[in-house]
Amino acid sequence: MDLFGALNNAFNGMNRTQNALAVVAKNVAGANQPGYVVEEYMGDSASGASPGGDVRRVLDGYVQKQLWTETSSAGFTGVQSDYVNQLNSMFGDPSSTNTIAAKYDAFNTALKSLQSSPGDSAAQSSALAAAGTLAQMISSTSNAVQSLRSSAEDAIAQSTTDVNADLAKIADINRQIQGNPDPSLQDSRDAAISDLASLVDVTVKTQSDGTVSISTRSGISLVDGATAGKLTFNSKSPLSATALYSTDPTKSGVGSLTLTGPSGGSVDLMASGGIQGGKLGGLIDLRDNLLPKAQSQLDDLAAGLASTLSDKTVAGTAVTNGMQVDLTGLQSGNKVHLDYTDSSGKSHHVSIVRVDDASQLPLANSATDDPNDEVIGVSFAGGVAGALSSLQSGLDGLGGGLTAQIGSNGSMLSITATSPASVTALSATITNTALQGQGTALPVFTDSPNGLPYTGSLDGVDQRVGFASRIVVNPQLLSNPSALSTYLASGSAGDPTRINDLVDRLNNGGVDVTPQSGLGITSGNATVGSLIRQIAQTQANDTNRLTSLNTSQSTILASIQSRFNQTSGVNMDQELTNMTQLQNVYTANARVLTAVKDMFDVLMRM
Repeated sequence: MDLFGALNNAFNGMNRTQNALAVVAKNVAGANQPGYVVEEYMGDSASGASPGGDVRRVLDGYVQKQLWTETSSAGFTGVQSDYVNQLNSMFGDPSSTNTIAAKYDAFNTALKSLQSSPGDSAAQSSALAAAGTLAQMISSTSNAVQSLRSSAEDAIAQSTTDVNADLAKIADINRQIQGNPDPSLQDSRDAAISDLASLVDVTVKTQSDGTVSISTRSGISLVDGATAGKLTFNSKSPLSATALYSTDPTKSGVGSLTLTGPSGGSVDLMASGGIQGGKLGGLIDLRDNLLPKAQSQLDDLAAGLASTLSDKTVAGTAVTNGMQVDLTGLQSGNKVHLDYTDSSGKSHHVSIVRVDDASQLPLANSATDDPNDEVIGVSFAGGVAGALSSLQSGLDGLGGGLTAQIGSNGSMLSITATSPASVTALSATITNTALQGQGTALPVFTDSPNGLPYTGSLDGVDQRVGFASRIVVNPQLLSNPSALSTYLASGSAGDPTRINDLVDRLNNGGVDVTPQSGLGITSGNATVGSLIRQIAQTQANDTNRLTSLNTSQSTILASIQSRFNQTSGVNMDQELTNMTQLQNVYTANARVLTAVKDMFDVLMRM
């Protein structure tokens, strides 16, 4: 090699060493930057160098995709754990006196105190005060649940804005990165993808030109090259208990999430189930499933508390080939219960529900809390006579053999069967609305301060939905506390008959439980007290489950993050070793340069 070749090699070596040292310096500077991927100097002609560049990132793509997946899962469990812990605190510490259970016990104790002194006005006032405190506790807890749902609705709106910002940033960097594999741009894009993964579940694919395409795990495209999709959310905050999600946009009471895709066209992400993870997925599940379940539990409690004290069972009496029952006082939402055996010997349990709103008819079998009944919705607005035609149509729809007619008087409903079919039982559940003159059942609790009786009406909107937020002590009873004892206008204030019955109903009466509450209790198999305990236990179980799940997911995420840092993060020891080696190389090239210079000097002096 001549001197000029040696001189050129030394200069090139020094330049490359300087470039490599610049990469080491950048790595050291980026060691504490989240998402920074360690870089390696390759040189333009080095084998494996990126097209058009002399620096590449030392990236484990497989671990990175695992990291994004676990980030999405952590976003989902994290927000759910946060919300259920808030929810659990609203239901209160079981050892506290400021819980629904404690207020129920106080009300129950106050009623029992009246048993020994039914006419004691001070004891009557104490019982009604305890009832008011219990109703207020149920109502405030229900309002707190809806406040959480409204918070989730607001958070969905903010997360939608954040997702759109990430999508736009990723698409913009894709545009810049085409043919320009700048590691800094790639780091910025990865940071945006990581943030996006914390919000929604993502699948990332790298294209041949260096850009990435992103879709949800369900396959819905979010980013394609330099084009980003855009999410739109029409928030309906604040939410009430009746504001529930429906796949029918005209019936949905909550905000919907729509994606306009990169190639045009739109998709309803909620109806399609397009968002399955991330913070956004967790918020949607909270708003539409977990929190409504808690509301349903409170509504079941409020409905059970009101109904168990105010509803009476009217037994049927035998008539030729069937039975009749007195429907005097039947309210919208009240039921007639029919048991019969058809001509084939099959047994049927039928619930005939009073529904005066024609738009709600016909009723599905799921309209009641009994999973085993067959349901007929009938308007009794025109009395028994006015209901016969539609009732007969409903009975005929069950298979025939039954006949509905007016019984021994105009308020009596008679149902008979043609042999070999037979009617085996007929009764009615009717809500007492007056304080006196209708038996010992008493409407202690009503729907809102205007004294609307709770009957479970299905007219318009299901009365049960959101009843927990509206439950109050009957204002008529507050004006006439003695009615706690005197169920007859001419009755004695010292008669314990009514108060004994109310205590028995409260402690032993079965309450209806809807499937939406997720308590796993069959209707009629729980008392008010046991329902309260089951609700508290369910909330504690949900909180423990989701908190444990989030803890486990956080551990998994930390493990994957550590693995990613080991493979793609900056190792300071390695960088210092590289720096020492490069300095030695630089020194060696400098010595070659000095030696060549000395040789040239000798030649010039010759």
